[in-house]
Amino acid sequence: MIQGQTLDPGAATRPDWSPVTRRLGLDALFSDFAEGAAARDVARRPIFAETAALKARGFGAVRLSREAGGAGVSVPELFALTRDLASADPNIAHVFRNHFFAVEQHRQTPDAPVSARILALAGEGRMFGNAVSEAGGGPAGSLGQVPGARLLRDGAGYRVSGRKIYSTGNMYADHLVASALDETSGRTVQVLVSTQAPGVTLDDDWTGFGQRLTGSGTTVFEDVAVAPEDLFALPERAEGEPHLYGFTFHQVYLTVVISGIVTRILQDALALVRGRSRNYYHALAEHPSGEPEIQAVIGRIAAHRAAILAVTDRAVAALDRAWARAAEPDAEALSIAASIAAAEAKIVTDEVAATLASLLLDVGSGSAVATERALDRHWRNLKVIAAHNPRIYKERVVGDHYLNGALPPTGAFF
Repeated sequence: MIQGQTLDPGAATRPDWSPVTRRLGLDALFSDFAEGAAARDVARRPIFAETAALKARGFGAVRLSREAGGAGVSVPELFALTRDLASADPNIAHVFRNHFFAVEQHRQTPDAPVSARILALAGEGRMFGNAVSEAGGGPAGSLGQVPGARLLRDGAGYRVSGRKIYSTGNMYADHLVASALDETSGRTVQVLVSTQAPGVTLDDDWTGFGQRLTGSGTTVFEDVAVAPEDLFALPERAEGEPHLYGFTFHQVYLTVVISGIVTRILQDALALVRGRSRNYYHALAEHPSGEPEIQAVIGRIAAHRAAILAVTDRAVAALDRAWARAAEPDAEALSIAASIAAAEAKIVTDEVAATLASLLLDVGSGSAVATERALDRHWRNLKVIAAHNPRIYKERVVGDHYLNGALPPTGAFF
């Protein structure tokens, strides 16, 4: 570039969609989502139309082969799609987390009857939700908790009753994977239930100050019929088998969603500064875009965003390696490395992202705080996502691992 020339000043403001998003033709749809995100947040309008549009485009099947109705995308490409979608609207990206985990879980056992059915439904554009969390019980995320939901024999089939919380995405899903205690066998089992089945109630009673459109409320089952073929138990680890961390995907997914929010923060910061018509009388430049202090803040947001993308991509790569070698002798070591990488990404991202959301308001000054802009939603959304699994606990675990070789906990959140 010749000295004195500048690049297109609007280029950085426009979404820079990943190659996979463009290849699948989702860039225009994501742009539409981004355009309406602030208005949806202000009005608290549910995202039924947006999730329906994605299902119609086969979004939930992208990890399946083309022969199975999918797009054959890789693990890193799935997370690139997730980041792009989160930059448009993190609510929409978040509601697909449990769906994609269900797909990944059953891709490991494609020949099992229930897995074959779930994968076939995903290939047809169906979306899955999760109904596992309950109020009370043991420490959050611990293994071996007995569900309060109960499964009872009813003739040739079963009926399930119970109450679940934190039902992110369930109100947009077609089917739910729910946990219950089988009163006959005394074992914890999982059941596949249609969201339209009689006795299923999906309450949008989520009161969080962020991610308000995710439907993260209550799911109630009242004597819901369950066919025998929709009852299954997850495989248990045999004695001597290596422990593979089963919940790293969840943590990487949420951190990638926050990285998408950070991308949107940078885009909004650029648009805010360029859209301002005047500066303060005591400023050093006529227009805010020429103000050294504002230039420095934009540089800080951009640099820290780049670091967040790098550390989250590192965690994605570690998870991809661990999954690719799940049947190899180094599977356990790679699974531990992926869990630690996910924790490190979360520690960095959760803390830095919140700072960047505050800096956004600094560069916008009074013009940034209008209700209709809803720029505060970035801070609210990322803090609520981060609160799913507080980083302060992760910091100790990572430190203990490096100092003493301690392994991450084996329950949820790792």
